[in-house]
Amino acid sequence: MDKWLNHPTISKLVALALAILMWAVVHFDPEQSSPNSVTTLTETKVIEDVVVQAYGMDEKNYVLLNLQPQKVKLTVRGTRSALTAAKPNDYRLKVDLRTVGEGQHTLPLIEDLPPGITAVSMSPSMVVVDIEALQTKEFEVAIRTEGAPAKGYKVGTPILKPGNRVHVTLPVSQLEKVDHVGAAISVEGEKETIKSKSVKLAAYDKDGNSFPNAVIDPAVLEVEVPITNPFKTVPLQLKLVGHMKPGLSIASFKPDIEQVTVYGPQEALDKIEFIEANIQLDNLTASGKITVPLIIAPPLIEVSPEKVEVTVEILLSATRTLEGLPITLSGLGEGLKATITDPVSGKADITIQGAPALLDRLSPGDVDVIADLSGRGIGIYTIPLIVNLEKYMELAGGTKNVTIEIVDASPASTTPEEGTDGGSAGNNAGEAVAQ
Repeated sequence: MDKWLNHPTISKLVALALAILMWAVVHFDPEQSSPNSVTTLTETKVIEDVVVQAYGMDEKNYVLLNLQPQKVKLTVRGTRSALTAAKPNDYRLKVDLRTVGEGQHTLPLIEDLPPGITAVSMSPSMVVVDIEALQTKEFEVAIRTEGAPAKGYKVGTPILKPGNRVHVTLPVSQLEKVDHVGAAISVEGEKETIKSKSVKLAAYDKDGNSFPNAVIDPAVLEVEVPITNPFKTVPLQLKLVGHMKPGLSIASFKPDIEQVTVYGPQEALDKIEFIEANIQLDNLTASGKITVPLIIAPPLIEVSPEKVEVTVEILLSATRTLEGLPITLSGLGEGLKATITDPVSGKADITIQGAPALLDRLSPGDVDVIADLSGRGIGIYTIPLIVNLEKYMELAGGTKNVTIEIVDASPASTTPEEGTDGGSAGNNAGEAVAQ
């Protein structure tokens, strides 16, 4: 074999073949070669609408309001196999916002391409970004009820948990347009209180348009909506019933509340002016607090509170007699004249029992003594006296009844002598004429 390779002719032929091969490699032109002889090593490709991605912005303090354009035309080069393997989402163009703050900025695009592929060109190669600072403001939450509860029921004020104030974060230009923060909750047909319902809050402008990009903290609240019967708040009146034990009197009493809330049909509530509670005097022996139940009658449903605490001051009683009190004759029929015949003075002496300090302040003008003549005609009658006293006082004695004569007061029944002699009688304190 070695002899053959060392032959001069063979060596010349091998050298010629190598020279031809090297010349062919150096002078090969891919554009002029036949497709069937040599394949192209790289190719170009155009990708339309590559999405531009922003990154690196301080999202706690800024917001990206606008980025233009959002899609770019990209031309790339790579091997056929690399271009075939790459998916559209593998081509990425990014804009770096790490070093920019509020305002408008023109920034270059950064390529992020699949392995083996390079960018030839992009159109455009720059993007414009608008960045605005974020601001946070506190708002009070307003819950709006929608619909109507069942007939005869009322909607109370919604109760929010854990609280009724939240923080809203928005770009400055939008935050200044926020009018309120709230949510809506339906009460349609409800008969019972809506409890622990979660509602998602939204920020609104004065026209009711929401801000979808608002960050609200907390974003969700628990809401309770009271659904009750119609109600009315009325004064509480305490009435003294019965009599104090001998030797004791009330100096004062004061309830711990002045008003109560009554629930029931609206037509019944319209007729209620106050709620009355009775204090039974027979059971009181010492100063202190007593519990008085509040009682209502149908169609009223409920009263709140159901009981009240009353502070009572009880003292050893004293008595005082007021003499010569005028007696008012009431209810006398038309055309009649009435005269008190007993007592002849036409006045009453009244003995009153009560706390010493209250009796000391009492004057004759504070006591009304009345004889009711309603329904009585001509004749002589024994009439029980009605004595109206100040609070915490009781009638202990004195004039209880009066004798009254009722006569015809018409002119025909009066003789001239009677008219003359009776002139002074008309001035008596115990005489009254119906007009």
